[in-house]
Amino acid sequence: MPSQTFYNLPKEKQEKIMSASIHEMGIHTFEHLNIANIVRASEISRGSFYQYFCDKEDLYNYFYQHIAQKKIEFYGNLFQLDYDIPFIERFYQLYMKGFEFAIGNSDLVLAGKKVMLSDHFIKNNMTSKGMLQSIQLFSEFIKKDQNLGRIRKTIDPELLASIMLELLNKIAFEEILKDEIDLSLIEIKIRQFVEIFQKGIE
Repeated sequence: MPSQTFYNLPKEKQEKIMSASIHEMGIHTFEHLNIANIVRASEISRGSFYQYFCDKEDLYNYFYQHIAQKKIEFYGNLFQLDYDIPFIERFYQLYMKGFEFAIGNSDLVLAGKKVMLSDHFIKNNMTSKGMLQSIQLFSEFIKKDQNLGRIRKTIDPELLASIMLELLNKIAFEEILKDEIDLSLIEIKIRQFVEIFQKGIE
């Protein structure tokens, strides 16, 4: 994580450094990231950069935190367990919000794509770790609905969460990797996906 020196900077300066970093991350994978480009674009010295971040790894860790915070703000109360909404509708809204977030934050999407292509990212199992966290969160939403009688208690919450996330993430990644995101087409796909889980195929 960044040093306290970074957090002591004015917000505008912090945002400028992150904007330059995200732009560079959208061009190069972790292995080929050029700190000199970030330093030049954010108008700071190389020495100052290393006062804020220990190394590239430190910068990337803050990048993940930066995205997470922006998503929390964007998604509102959808991640809150005490928000009373059926799991299946919450699931639908979360994914639709995710695509809206992607459309409105194309720079973060580009950087995210490069991160996923990085050998460093793959070797550190960041995708697996993120999926595990998502399964745990969605399991809590499912358990809540089971207690409210919305979902059968005989269903394993972690299994249901894992299946839904794995299948829908496949759809999500396919759409995100396209040059243009068609939100109306995505909505149709996700609604059909949700309906299959609600009603089955018989």
